[in-house]
Amino acid sequence: MVLSVAACGGGSGEPTPEAQAVLLSYSLSAGDEFSYEVGLDQHIEMTASGESSFMGEEVPGNASVDIAGTASFTHAVSAGPEPGTYEVHITGEFADLTVTGDVDGESIDPTDIPDFAQHEPVDVTVVVDEQGNVVPQGSEGEGPLGDLFGGLGGLGGLGGANPAPGLDPGQFIGPPLPDEEVAVGDTWSEDIETPGFGDEPVVTSITSTVSGLEELEGAEVMVIDSNATTSLIEFDLAELFAGMFGAMSANDTTGEDSAEFEQMMEQMRLQITIDDTTSESRTWFDPADGVAEKSETNAATSISMDMNVPDEKTGEMAGLMMDMTLDQDVSYRLISGPDA
Repeated sequence: MVLSVAACGGGSGEPTPEAQAVLLSYSLSAGDEFSYEVGLDQHIEMTASGESSFMGEEVPGNASVDIAGTASFTHAVSAGPEPGTYEVHITGEFADLTVTGDVDGESIDPTDIPDFAQHEPVDVTVVVDEQGNVVPQGSEGEGPLGDLFGGLGGLGGLGGANPAPGLDPGQFIGPPLPDEEVAVGDTWSEDIETPGFGDEPVVTSITSTVSGLEELEGAEVMVIDSNATTSLIEFDLAELFAGMFGAMSANDTTGEDSAEFEQMMEQMRLQITIDDTTSESRTWFDPADGVAEKSETNAATSISMDMNVPDEKTGEMAGLMMDMTLDQDVSYRLISGPDA
């Protein structure tokens, strides 16, 4: 990948508006490996009512939880499916998180993270182009349904496509870059469409501005401030399950069984809503090396669930309503890389 630099300023640590414009791109090559220190500071508020036994775990009626920790994430680069694209395999795990707060009026054991706030290990592959745009068709990994009831760490990406930047620590580091040269004060915007669960795509709108130049560990970097908003995500899995169960049982059910199944499906609900997600981030981008040296992001969203499904043990319909808000800060610092 070629990086074109017209001028990068004088390296004084102060913004230099007179610097000439720079054509930015990410310098990735098959075989490259980057290591980032990732910091997480997360706050969760949750209220729930109803029966949760069908989920395999108890869901508290009220919870307020703060989670913090650091981990090292590896970004391994290989050739992408199309010329000018790259697969980035991201792995990492928050093994030593600290938790504070209360669940149903009881203080949390600092060594025991509640089930609903667990963070599963990150193992996702995203495909990006030279400007850092994520290519949804080639991305693989846990999306919001991958472990919906066991943690919220995967809510940041539908299939790794990151429709909600900032919610998922396992994402490509840095904003989408413009196709034209930019200097201090320049702004660019982009709308990213990702396949949703219905006919309407999920749309993320990102606006970025070069707010200044700074010296960072001996290199002059561009400071890029970005704001992102992801559209409302709504889906009802009852219709999906109805189609699956109906197809599987089409040849093996009697008329009475079919009637019972249809009655159950009329009562079944599995509606999940992820409200508009907002995030603000600042990235320290090294134009000479084509890499994000640091990034800090704050993101917030709320999730609601309205469920009425058959209990696995009793067969009776069990209902659950849950509302959750998630606010988190995620930071990234490049530890090692081809040119670090």
